[in-house]
Amino acid sequence: MTSEQRTEITRAFTSVNVEPVREVNFSVSVGSVVPTTVTTLHTCPSEVVRILHGLPECRYIVVRDEIVIVEPKTRKIVTVIERRG
Repeated sequence: MTSEQRTEITRAFTSVNVEPVREVNFSVSVGSVVPTTVTTLHTCPSEVVRILHGLPECRYIVVRDEIVIVEPKTRKIVTVIERRG
């Protein structure tokens, strides 16, 4: 993912307001699996789906100040982006 794509994704999430995940007992890093105890994976904004065109389904959670993009079938973390604003 290019830095331009990361900037576009960050911008696409600026208007999103979801409750952050409180109990984080897993590694928030690319390739880690989000456990099933995290029950809500939010649908990514359409702009993010366009940018990540290689990802057929895009879901995300917010952990602290980070947006964690997840592939829903495997629940693997695809990318982690710092949330600004």
